[in-house]
Amino acid sequence: MAICFRRYAACSALALIACAVLCMNYATAAEQPDAPIAIRAEMLTVPPATQPLASVAVKNLGDTPYAGSISLKGPPTWRIAPPQRDVELAPGETRRVPFAIERGVNLEANTYPLEVTATGMASHKQTVFCASAPYFKPTIDGDPSEWKDAIPVTFTSGGRKTVVSTYWNRRQFSLLVAVEEEALVRPGSAETFDAVQFALSSLETTTGTKPDDEAARFEFLLTAADKNQGKCYQLASPETKLADAAKARTLGPLEYDDATLAVRRTGTTTYYECGIPFTPMRDDIRPSEGREFFFSVLVHDPDGTGVRDLGQAAGLWPSQRNALAWSRWQGARWGEKPPFDNKVNWGLSSSKY
Repeated sequence: MAICFRRYAACSALALIACAVLCMNYATAAEQPDAPIAIRAEMLTVPPATQPLASVAVKNLGDTPYAGSISLKGPPTWRIAPPQRDVELAPGETRRVPFAIERGVNLEANTYPLEVTATGMASHKQTVFCASAPYFKPTIDGDPSEWKDAIPVTFTSGGRKTVVSTYWNRRQFSLLVAVEEEALVRPGSAETFDAVQFALSSLETTTGTKPDDEAARFEFLLTAADKNQGKCYQLASPETKLADAAKARTLGPLEYDDATLAVRRTGTTTYYECGIPFTPMRDDIRPSEGREFFFSVLVHDPDGTGVRDLGQAAGLWPSQRNALAWSRWQGARWGEKPPFDNKVNWGLSSSKY
């Protein structure tokens, strides 16, 4: 059983949280050759100054039970209590081990270096970010000026930045993805074109590995149109069969009219701003303060950096690459390796302050 006891509060007013700049080169150390377990620190869903829990995911890679201890060390100003916890895992079991941050300080860069150590293993150093959506309803017009009170997460791929920001209110989940790219390729102008793909799901879900499994996620695709307009497509709902999601489907029949979307190009940055109603998702993700769920984003830039993956920036294990975790569609260009799973921890908070 997963350990998931997390208190949520409004973000502290001690500091504003600005963009996170995450390099995508630190994830692979979490799975060490011949190690009995895999370890990684999960993203924070409440800023450190509000005294949240920090969770470490631990997976038993062996075919025998594992018993040992997990230690977590934060920045010099942090106090984590207790800094070490015992854990027992059955073969193949994954568990979230919680650590209380009794004293933490919000960093303007929204990047927090952590060090995780397990019995019999070398320490794993990882940078995490605060992944949370404050409460607000933006005007969906492609203008990023209303997103100053969000908690942006920035990651770099191929020398280009992607900034992911989220808001929520009782009726909708809002997303702004700022994509730094040389040019915006619209559908119809080339065989492959630019897009933003994202997925949300309950914490109780896992990604299946067989074609007959159900998707257990809400998955959408955003593309650009003329005059700052765009189109949203629903690629999957929880009951969608993974075999169907794995087909490169034409997008027309999948258009999702209940979304609001604007796509604006300013300089070298394309802004995808979208609002998705909570109504069809309420049974899986109830919109309330403190709710935690899974979320992730893929940015498709076929004429530039290729597929940019938030899951890689979040430090998911290499074994969490799953060809069935994301839907295929006509107009995409995929890399040699499948993307990481769509399971990055995210949270809903009342404010960033």
